[in-house]
Amino acid sequence: MRPDDFADLAGRLSTRCLPVLLVSLVLSLPVPASAAKCDYTGFDQPCLVQEGEYRVLIPEGEGPFPVMVYLYGSGGQSVSITSHPLFDAAVVQRGYALIVPAALDMEYRKGVSASGWALRNEPGGSRDEVLFLSRVIDDVGRRFSIDRDRVLLVGQSRGAFLIWEIACHEPEIATAFAVHAGGYLGNLPEECERPVRFLHSHGRNDPVVPFAGKPVVSGGVAMAALERSLDLLARTNRCRDVEPEDAGERLGLQRKRWTGCASGSSLDLMLHDGGHGMPLDWFRAVLDWFEEPPAAAVEVTPVTRSAGVRPAGRFKAVPSAGPTLTIGKPGAGRRLQAPAPSKNSSQ
Repeated sequence: MRPDDFADLAGRLSTRCLPVLLVSLVLSLPVPASAAKCDYTGFDQPCLVQEGEYRVLIPEGEGPFPVMVYLYGSGGQSVSITSHPLFDAAVVQRGYALIVPAALDMEYRKGVSASGWALRNEPGGSRDEVLFLSRVIDDVGRRFSIDRDRVLLVGQSRGAFLIWEIACHEPEIATAFAVHAGGYLGNLPEECERPVRFLHSHGRNDPVVPFAGKPVVSGGVAMAALERSLDLLARTNRCRDVEPEDAGERLGLQRKRWTGCASGSSLDLMLHDGGHGMPLDWFRAVLDWFEEPPAAAVEVTPVTRSAGVRPAGRFKAVPSAGPTLTIGKPGAGRRLQAPAPSKNSSQ
């Protein structure tokens, strides 16, 4: 209703009816997403932003808390992740706010419907994931005390595919990036936007996303060998040495590290003998890495590059495999009730 129409209607109503009309109009107005109720202790209600929804776990205390934003693989659900006792024990009890955005529901090949993230090199179009993630982090920052200078973007499988793209093309969204079992899809650029802190981990026997790459991961899009993708980041980070150093073994993961990289950046690789699933101590290893200073760095002149126009997000089926971590059962003592799935998102 336009202001003029409302004024005309008000003039024709009695003073007794006008208060009722005003209350009805106010109640019919949409509630801003940032003001919508969401239960961060029990997840009866997800938190909403314009492009979708998310769930968040906040540690005890006053903050500001460092942040882990977790992007799950195909078919995941934010309610399953946040209700799993592993994430509470490994992330929240360590003092991190855990943000789990909800991926969109999408139709994969052969008519299978599951959650997934929009990727730039796939056919079709969908949500701008960088804008969505930015608004999620902003919304959490309005609700809770978080440290915006310590935001770690973490993902597995399809979530890792998206993080590779973000770290390369729009890295300003986070402080550091850590992925497991996913790489850069499509043709590799000559160089990424700027030096970053990046940790890649992979199972040597991963049949779903092989370390050696795959001509067609699915949807007709190839993934280059991970060695080539890591070389891309080593060039972007201005690392002095082409080959990484052996940095020993920690928590069952063999670690390699590139040295002499640009100030504030780092590049690490962790390998294990498993497959597509994450090792049980993976989150602990990732946070240990995030909390340590970058490797010996060298100062370099920043390179200013235009990010250009980001292509529309696109879809591709990613074969599924049972993860090492079983996710889906609520943690003991948590008050959980998954809301009905929305039409446009997977929780």
